[in-house]
Amino acid sequence: MLSSMPLLTSALPFSAICPAWWISQPDGSSVAQLKANDPEGEPLVYGVSGEEAMRYFSVNQDTGVVWLRQQLDRETKSEMQVEFYVSDIQEVVKDTVNIQIGDVNDNSPTFHGQPYSIHIPENTAVGKSVFMVNATDPDQGTGGSVLFSFQQPSPFFAIDGARGTVTVVRPLDYEATSAYQLTVNATDQDKLRPLSRLANLAITITDVQDMDPIFTNLPYSTNIEEDVPLGYEVRKITAIDQDLGRPRGIGYTIISGNTNSVFALDYISGSLTVNGQVDRENPLYSAGFTLTVKATELKDDRSPSDATVMTTFTILLIDKNDNAPKFNGSEYRVHITELAQVGFALPLFIQAEDKDEGVNSMFQVFLTGNNSEYFTISPTAVQGRADIRIRVAIPLDFEHIRSFSFSLYANESMSDHVGFARVFIELINENDNRPIFSKPLYNISLPENTPPGTSLLRLLATDGDAGTFGSVRYYFSDEPDQFSLDEETGWVILRASLDYELMRRFTLTVLARDGGGEETTGRIRVNVLDVNDNAPLFQKEAYVGSLRENEQAVQPVARVRATDEDSPPNNFLTYTITSASVFFDFFSITMVEGYAVISVTRPLDYEQVPKGMIYLTVMAKDGGNPALNSTVSVTVEVIDENDNPPEFSKPSYIVKIPENIIAGATVLLVNATDLDASREFGQASLIYSLEGSSQFRLNSRSGEITTTALLDREQKSEYILIVRAVDGGVGPQQKTGIATVNITILDINDNAPVWRDEPYHTNVVEMSPINTDVISVLAVDPDNRENGTVVYSISPENPFYTINSSTGKIRTSGLTLDRESSDPKDAVLMRTIIISAVDRGTPQLRASASTTVFVNLLDLNDNDPTFLNLPFVAEVGLRGTLAINVFRIDPDEDKNGLITMALQMGMPRLDFYLNTTTGILTSTAVLDREQIGQYHLRIIAYDAGKFPRTSTSTLTITVLDVNDETPTFNPRVYNVSLKESVPRDHIVTRLSCSDNDAGLNAELSYFITGGNQDGKFSVGFRDGVVRTVVGLDRETQAAYTLVVEAIDNGPAGSRRTGTATVFVEVQDVNDNRPIFLQNSYETSILESQTQTILSASENILHFHQSNLKVTLFLHCLSSFENEFPGG
Repeated sequence: MLSSMPLLTSALPFSAICPAWWISQPDGSSVAQLKANDPEGEPLVYGVSGEEAMRYFSVNQDTGVVWLRQQLDRETKSEMQVEFYVSDIQEVVKDTVNIQIGDVNDNSPTFHGQPYSIHIPENTAVGKSVFMVNATDPDQGTGGSVLFSFQQPSPFFAIDGARGTVTVVRPLDYEATSAYQLTVNATDQDKLRPLSRLANLAITITDVQDMDPIFTNLPYSTNIEEDVPLGYEVRKITAIDQDLGRPRGIGYTIISGNTNSVFALDYISGSLTVNGQVDRENPLYSAGFTLTVKATELKDDRSPSDATVMTTFTILLIDKNDNAPKFNGSEYRVHITELAQVGFALPLFIQAEDKDEGVNSMFQVFLTGNNSEYFTISPTAVQGRADIRIRVAIPLDFEHIRSFSFSLYANESMSDHVGFARVFIELINENDNRPIFSKPLYNISLPENTPPGTSLLRLLATDGDAGTFGSVRYYFSDEPDQFSLDEETGWVILRASLDYELMRRFTLTVLARDGGGEETTGRIRVNVLDVNDNAPLFQKEAYVGSLRENEQAVQPVARVRATDEDSPPNNFLTYTITSASVFFDFFSITMVEGYAVISVTRPLDYEQVPKGMIYLTVMAKDGGNPALNSTVSVTVEVIDENDNPPEFSKPSYIVKIPENIIAGATVLLVNATDLDASREFGQASLIYSLEGSSQFRLNSRSGEITTTALLDREQKSEYILIVRAVDGGVGPQQKTGIATVNITILDINDNAPVWRDEPYHTNVVEMSPINTDVISVLAVDPDNRENGTVVYSISPENPFYTINSSTGKIRTSGLTLDRESSDPKDAVLMRTIIISAVDRGTPQLRASASTTVFVNLLDLNDNDPTFLNLPFVAEVGLRGTLAINVFRIDPDEDKNGLITMALQMGMPRLDFYLNTTTGILTSTAVLDREQIGQYHLRIIAYDAGKFPRTSTSTLTITVLDVNDETPTFNPRVYNVSLKESVPRDHIVTRLSCSDNDAGLNAELSYFITGGNQDGKFSVGFRDGVVRTVVGLDRETQAAYTLVVEAIDNGPAGSRRTGTATVFVEVQDVNDNRPIFLQNSYETSILESQTQTILSASENILHFHQSNLKVTLFLHCLSSFENEFPGG
């Protein structure tokens, strides 16, 4: 009986259709188990066949467990075909498994093209890319994605993490740093065990001509003697190029300061030499030279560049004694007065100068010649330059010496260095003698009545000078009005009449002046003799005296006095009373101590004297012969006595006035009389006064009583005043009259109602019924009768309340009072009642301001709680954090408005917690948008009233996406076959990849990260379409394994990557001709024999089998062509 074959079942990982394994375990791991059954139940033996397979795998022959014998390396071989078998005693069954080697991150990135060394110029622009580091990692996915960084950050360079591009980030400077050694770190992006590798990047900075030259050994300054020879080297100027890489030569030039080209500067060597005569005494050179020198970098062709620098070079000249002293002139002439004082400096500008310097410029100055002792010079010792002053040393005299001539020398220590000049001085004659009077004082006396024109006196003065200087003329120092002087003869003549009483003596100052203007003074004394020519003169134009009436004793009333300017006895005076207006006999005159005293000898009666005044005439007569006299008036006032009191026209006055009388209005005019006649004590002297109230004023002169302010009957309705009239007497002599005034104030409606106890506050329960008492208000009016009766009203109208117009009681009107009313106007009207009050007077008066009743509405629980921010849609991100404050309000008060909240039952509420008091809703679980993207929470709010009221609303919570999902390809492996003839940009396949995130987190970017070293394929950055970039050639490469990555657009640092593999098989097309291995073939055949002369072999045609069908055509170039049909 034949044994049945064992049957290999479909135990994993076998597949009847496409047997394949995916292996990434370490060596020593079990990777699969083979299972089979045998119909006869015979024992089975498992195994693996093939040398390579047995090197990597072992199979337990009893259990079929497959073990990995040694570590696989995907980068060496990414797939294997392994043949496994199972056998019973007689038969063997084999099956082949395609094993895909799974990738692990076991390779560090590898740098290509090392060593890295570049040279860049120092003026490389910031932001410019200077090098690209190339590193790859054969691993797949994130383990094969490489990011670059500098191990130690550089302040001057940055590296792009993805592309490896090195850019300049700060300006470079060769002179500061000429080379940089950077360490580049290439790290793969494996999240569990990233691997990295370092590489050195040497950057050498090449110098660029960007630095100006610089002078060395600054500052430049030197001294040279003034007579140095031509070609003398002053100094060598040196400058260097600051560009140290390849410094350039320097060219030197003088820019400015080289007066008359005295110096020459060698363009190449920088040697500064003397090029002309240098004389320190030359004004152009005396201060030295300040040269501006420019150094210019030279190009390779020795032409100047733009790189320059400038500096200054100071050169001072050292003096030599090569100049003699000199005067500024060879001859000096001057005229001076003979009166020049000792020390007087002659007006000559003499200057001596030695143009040398220091001790070389020192010299002596002196004056020689006849009579040189009359003058001195200064200074005598000079250094450099000085102004020479010649001064008078001895007084000069024109009459003694009229002119001088001298020699002026300036001598230096060297005998041949002498300066010389001549000085000529002429004296000017001066008037030096004064006139002299024959007498120092001339005296003369004459009567005051001497006629004008009389010659009084002749003056005489002599002058020792001759000629014009000796001619004398006469003048008054101050020209008098009474005298004149003949300037040539010297006669003094009376020009005007004299008056002894005005001027008794004249003292005149006279001048004698010669022709040169010299003067001498003299004096003349003129004595005036008196004659009686002046009448007596009273000291006052009029005199006034007074006395009281009825005086019994003799009373002096006035003193008079006169003077006479004549001399005795002409000025002896006598006095008499020549007339009187009344009572001539009542007056006498006597002399007392030089005064004429006028007295009353009998009592006078004031009432008999007209207007109380008596007018006298008094005469004074002198003692001359004939005698002269004068008169004066004397007024005597008789003073009245006070003997009558004032009396009012009525002893009592009664008057009524309205209370609205204006301030200043006249109330009453009182009048009193006084029988005394004088103004001092009579009617004109009366003064009125008022007592009893400050509300009234009495005119002290007219007796008019007026109001001083507005009256108010409600304050005071009657006034009793006392009026007084006093005359002009003083103290006990004063007399007084008294009367009373009774004033009654009549009422008018002048008071508006006034509120009491305002403002008013009251409590009213909302929803109160009609005619509910609210409050009573009260206003008072102090006026009488109708003027004081008050009428109440609500103004403006308030529909919620009414008021009794007489009593002021307020009640509800029946209109609903709702404390929580949303109408702002009604809310104000319910809580504020404005009351007006007027009286019944004519005209009616209204209270100055309305009063306000403030109503406090007591609450009833009549309102449901209200959510302020619900319904609401909230968004939460950052994976699971949430805190939302639910705002709510209940317009009721106290417990009626105290709100408690809760979540209604439901599954989503398990993820949230609501604080029932604060209203803050927080998450209690991690929120994941991919599990639940939106929550709809039902929230209930209820108040704490006796009969609670409730409200509900909805809170919608949308969970925002975070980048927590990895892009996933479907499928992960793509198998594509293409003909090699497809054009460029041909679509190879469309990748399908999804990311469960949302928004930018789900936006994918595609990259080919492996298998595309020669760049034949590309992938759409957004659409994931794989295309050919160039034409394919199966004969060059028959298959490609592309590794494709999809990276989401999440935030930097948290982006996720998915990987897929695209297997591309390139199918052959007939695009190559057969190629002979030789250019010609030769053979020999027998003419009678049939044999093969040429054959084609696969060995000479290396093409795909399906295109290897070759047809040979034989062309014979002989006469036997027809014998070979071809084929």
